[in-house]
Amino acid sequence: MLKPDLSRLTSFRIGGEPVELRTPGTLEELARDLVELRSRSPFILGGGSNTLFSDGPFRRPIISTARLRRMELRGRRVRAECGVRLGTLIGAALAHGLEGPESFVGIPATVGGAVVMNAGGASGYGFGALVRELGLLELATGDVIRARGEDIPWTYRSWQLRGFAVLWAELELEERAPRELRDRSRELFHRKRETQPLELPSAGCIFKNPAGQPAAAMIDALGLKGLRRGDAEVSTRHANFIVNRGHARASDVKGLIRAIQERVAEAYGVRLETEVIIADGASEEPATE
Repeated sequence: MLKPDLSRLTSFRIGGEPVELRTPGTLEELARDLVELRSRSPFILGGGSNTLFSDGPFRRPIISTARLRRMELRGRRVRAECGVRLGTLIGAALAHGLEGPESFVGIPATVGGAVVMNAGGASGYGFGALVRELGLLELATGDVIRARGEDIPWTYRSWQLRGFAVLWAELELEERAPRELRDRSRELFHRKRETQPLELPSAGCIFKNPAGQPAAAMIDALGLKGLRRGDAEVSTRHANFIVNRGHARASDVKGLIRAIQERVAEAYGVRLETEVIIADGASEEPATE
């Protein structure tokens, strides 16, 4: 049997070997693993679409939600476990004439990741706008609680909650003609395919947009498209993407990130913050991401 390789578990196709990888099959198993491993700062891995793992052995335990894919539709509400892929959610919503998830077409994330990152949709709102209720595990106590979506302190690309893990999310959606939704979904995906380097491994947008100007516009204006470190390259199609042209290492990507941050800070006086999660697994110290 092949050893687990983190490069196969992320859209960046970068990363070393996990020392411990767990794949719970039920929410009860997930909760048990999280409580058991909480002192060792486990890394919860969803779709791996916005994660950069380190090159060497990853010593923090990893808990993958890949097997937690149960979903239930009741009228205008959809309840999905944290490991449900957004593509699966979108397909179900389109088939039942439910509007909202199609805005997130083309994002290779899970429901849990979309909640934690308050993923941005093509319509301009975050994923949190769709959330009616969440099932959460409080890591310090092991208690499972329910929280209303309107009570979550959603911000740009974050839900702003520390010390909690997402178990499930219930969305409340609007009804719309399925054909209209399918047409819109195709249009949004076509637009994304034209403007983003979907043909190469990446982690989506690397930087958050600072107030007033898109990060991509600043990077592009500085002529940084095509800048390379090893096999990591600032995309020539979208300046806020770093792509893996074959055998990029985490150190290559981090080098590019630092170079971009320095150039932007020098030219604009702005320190770009990363949107991608840089997962440092060299030790089992508490997580900082």
